[in-house]
Amino acid sequence: MKAVIIASAVALGASAFYLLLPKFIRPLLRLVLSLRYGFRVTGLENIPTTGAVLFAANHVTWIDGFIIAALVPRKGKAMINAGLVGLPIIKQLATRAGMIPIPYKGPRAIRMAIEGARECLGRGECIGIFPEGQISRTGVMNPFFRGIEVILRGRDEVAVVPVALDGLWGSVFSRSGGRFFWKWPEGLRRTVRIAYGPPVARPFTAFAVRQALLEASVHARALAPDPSRVPLPETILADLPRWEHPTLGLLTASAGDLHIPSADVHQIGSKAGTVGQAIPGVALRAVGDDRAVLPPQTEGRLEALLPGRPAWTDTGRRGSLDPDGFVRIVGEA
Repeated sequence: MKAVIIASAVALGASAFYLLLPKFIRPLLRLVLSLRYGFRVTGLENIPTTGAVLFAANHVTWIDGFIIAALVPRKGKAMINAGLVGLPIIKQLATRAGMIPIPYKGPRAIRMAIEGARECLGRGECIGIFPEGQISRTGVMNPFFRGIEVILRGRDEVAVVPVALDGLWGSVFSRSGGRFFWKWPEGLRRTVRIAYGPPVARPFTAFAVRQALLEASVHARALAPDPSRVPLPETILADLPRWEHPTLGLLTASAGDLHIPSADVHQIGSKAGTVGQAIPGVALRAVGDDRAVLPPQTEGRLEALLPGRPAWTDTGRRGSLDPDGFVRIVGEA
């Protein structure tokens, strides 16, 4: 009889835990993450309090999805690598907590990500996605997959809010040092800086969302005690094309290309004819003579946004950005 009572109590407790999980998953995640990480956040006023929101974030580590689920102030869902929640019970709990397990790679992963995101937005919910499609192995932002445009097609009512995560390169969950996990943590605690940018203007394009996220990353970097002392990823190579501005400092750089066929990883760090892409903590754009922001592949005046500077600064050079953010300089402004 005693065993029956204990079993019933355990079953009742498990049922209550399952039912209440959506209520306390965020504070639970914050508690777990706070054992190792501190957080500095800016831009909360940019998050709509009602309606469908797509949070678009950069992807540097395996725990980015958990950070977004814990820190975003709106209740919603986040896509997560299915490999992290592979066990049936864990997968069920993760789904109940608002996470959408997505296969790591392949056409099925893309289809599931698009369908899952569109369903959430159609119900007026919030969802967090990583438009790069995979973790950056170089510490700099990858090109965005055009799938984000498919997700947002016909969803003009959705607010697209960029979420910049800064300070995670170098953690054991990033690929700093050329490997995940198998390295010693740096220090006892790590501060993660998070910036929510203003909602992206329509029409929604992968390039526009990526540019908005780069701008938000500048505001995230500005939360560092001394942004100039944050080191560049070691993957950025000095012998590859870069742009060192005489007064603004290093603005762009290149990394080595990375190809891991077994993991379906193909990340381009440099392109011929360009000076690389904006380094972490810097945003660049091309504008016309009227200062209207130009689309990719369109030549104009190059402007830079850096931490500590309140506005975009004219670099005195002309050039363009390609859809992946690589910068081509054509001459003086």
